[in-house]
Amino acid sequence: MIGNTMAARIGIFLVMFLMLGSIFIYLPKEDDEVEAIGAPAITITITQPRVTAYVAPGQDGIVTFTGRVEAQIPWDPSVQYLIVTLTADAGGWPASNPPALIFNKATKNRDFQLSVQVPVETSKKTQQQLSLTGRWTYSPGITGGTIAASTAIISVEQYYQFSVGCDKPYVQVNPGSSLGFRLRLINEGNAGDRLRVEVKNLKELADQGWTVQLSQDKFAVPEKSEKVLTVSVTTPVKWHVWKNAVTTIQLRIVSAQAESLGEVSDIADYSLYVRQKGVGIPGFEPAFAIIALAMISVLLFGFAKRKRSR
Repeated sequence: MIGNTMAARIGIFLVMFLMLGSIFIYLPKEDDEVEAIGAPAITITITQPRVTAYVAPGQDGIVTFTGRVEAQIPWDPSVQYLIVTLTADAGGWPASNPPALIFNKATKNRDFQLSVQVPVETSKKTQQQLSLTGRWTYSPGITGGTIAASTAIISVEQYYQFSVGCDKPYVQVNPGSSLGFRLRLINEGNAGDRLRVEVKNLKELADQGWTVQLSQDKFAVPEKSEKVLTVSVTTPVKWHVWKNAVTTIQLRIVSAQAESLGEVSDIADYSLYVRQKGVGIPGFEPAFAIIALAMISVLLFGFAKRKRSR
């Protein structure tokens, strides 16, 4: 009898020992906890599938996205909150991350906003994808997981900007001379452009006997490149005992491409200066004109001297 009681006690002790051992040996993992509670159903939606950045000098290049996160939390008495953190990646462009979003069983969706800064003067050919990913965690607890990404496209708007330069914008010639100016037209915009050149005071110059011709009045200029324009000028062929005057040739350069698209274009006004200095006799070279005037002066001087001697 005593032996049977002792055996029964030992058996009960072994069973209790094994049960306690299993409790301390098995520690549930995170995946086991998720499986036990159930993972939430979460979706990230960006409202704007594509936005355009304005990156001309003086603009900030900042674009803004809005969106919504929707979440369904499985019912479990141990879960009070669901915390969602979002991370934005714009391919290296600076991007802000929205603050953490907190859900409970009554809150099904939360809105967010984020910004991306596109560098000023970025080429129009550049395009980046915004990827917004997320992670979720239950509170209290350490259970969590990842959320499928939502994406959008950032494109860059073209801006029109150019400059004009000339090594010798001021030239001095004899009256009745021909000359040429070489202008450098530089496309400083962020895409290829078609420029148009016009002489603003062409009618006034023509009325005075000037001839001004452009080697080309419309031409394409690639991004961050330049083209050379030749302005051929012939001063008036008129009689001038002595001429010393400066005439201005006024040029204007605009974007024909921007005009055709109804967009705002940069306008570059540039002036060339021609000083006529010397004697003007049509049909004679300046050197011959000077010799002719000298001979006339000698004849007149001789005539006056003979007249006084009489």
